[in-house]
Amino acid sequence: MNPEVALLLETWDSIKSYLPKKERLNIAEILVRTFDDNVDISEIESNIMEFDSIMKAAIVSHFDIGIEEDEEDEDWD
Repeated sequence: MNPEVALLLETWDSIKSYLPKKERLNIAEILVRTFDDNVDISEIESNIMEFDSIMKAAIVSHFDIGIEEDEEDEDWD
């Protein structure tokens, strides 16, 4: 795990218990965006299993992980 991804994991683990449950996904998305804009977290997909379900959802949403572009082509067959 590169240091930037490790920092995201450590930061999230440190703050999530202080956040209201209803706001955790929104804040996780903001945190992922901020990290992506400012540091190299390109290796995050290979380390996604280290994160909890809320942060995984934010990462999947931000990086479109698991969404294949080929799905659109199937409609044109």
